[in-house]
Amino acid sequence: MVAKKWDSTYQPGRRSSAWIKDKLWNTQEVVIGGWREGNGGRSSGIGALVLGIPGPDGLQFVGRVGTGFTEKELGSLKKTLAPLHTYESPFATRLPTQDAKGVTFVRPELVGEVRYSERTGDGRLRQPSWRGLRPDKTPDDVVGVGAVDVASSGVDLSVVECMFEVCQGTTSRPR
Repeated sequence: MVAKKWDSTYQPGRRSSAWIKDKLWNTQEVVIGGWREGNGGRSSGIGALVLGIPGPDGLQFVGRVGTGFTEKELGSLKKTLAPLHTYESPFATRLPTQDAKGVTFVRPELVGEVRYSERTGDGRLRQPSWRGLRPDKTPDDVVGVGAVDVASSGVDLSVVECMFEVCQGTTSRPR
């Protein structure tokens, strides 16, 4: 998205603080299914978390996140995840070879939140960044993008003509 000061003009080839470009981000609650050991400066701790979203067949792998953490968070996460260690993958399907390398699986009990730019064709999160743990949520609370419990939402889908506020005598379409 590009935003500009109302009185600024476009000047080809020139940059100006009057025009700013910002990316639109999505957020998603995720279940932590494991972690990978870091390397370099993070060689003694977590390098990335392995993430999933509950689906009809079990926990669905949606990718890894290795950015957005503070050093303090990484240390705290490792201590929190250590007692949840398991030798069995919590994911419904086998992880892709590249993602399974060096994974320490954990019981899927912790929920976190990430921001991401978009979903790939196979459902992975593109450019995920860690936002933090969600201690107020359980894995059962996590819902994938596009999934809505219509029965309990209170939305009356039989009133289609109200979609554009036609039922109130107005329309949301420009005139």
